[in-house]
Amino acid sequence: MDENQTECSRCGSCCANGGPALHIQDKELIEGGAIPISHLITIRKGELVHNPVTNSLQAAKNELIKINGVGKEWSCFYFDPDQKGCIIYDRRPLACQALECWDTEAVEQIIEKDLLSRADLIKEDDPLYQAVAEHELNFPCPDLESIIKLGCPSQSRELEDAANREVVFRTELVSTHGLSLGDELFYFGRPLFHLLISVGARVRESTGRLLVDWPSR
Repeated sequence: MDENQTECSRCGSCCANGGPALHIQDKELIEGGAIPISHLITIRKGELVHNPVTNSLQAAKNELIKINGVGKEWSCFYFDPDQKGCIIYDRRPLACQALECWDTEAVEQIIEKDLLSRADLIKEDDPLYQAVAEHELNFPCPDLESIIKLGCPSQSRELEDAANREVVFRTELVSTHGLSLGDELFYFGRPLFHLLISVGARVRESTGRLLVDWPSR
């Protein structure tokens, strides 16, 4: 990057690195239909997220909603790699408006502030309202930072059991309500077994059950 840069060069790097976290100011984009919930993913409290300021992974202090990613690189859903541009540029979220890769002061001012959560978007009359609360109660995000530091968690069998029960929970709701994968990721976030894989677990299926192994270090 040129240290004298003053405007976007449309290299696409920011968008290729993933979708932005959404803020309260972006609520109208979802409610107005510019960004459907099927293009969103919930990052639950405790999940590991990339902090662009420190350029490191850290546990999310609060729940947040992000635009989902696509492809192996997990580029922002709305990034057009051929044009190296945003296909909803005129309706882009607050974080995208604030981000200037050559001067990050503006975007740093809004990081972790006024974040949008499911509570802001899911109404009490939504048929999945109670299911979301039940999911949070029964399948909370484990302490992923501790697992990274210490390796195999002491409650490994309990986590394996929870991962299997959560698959059943999700499968029933997906079937009952006809949820797409995008809908599921918005309402319930990433499956528990995916979170375990992200911190080193090896997950395989045997006779209809997920088996979770923790390689020794």
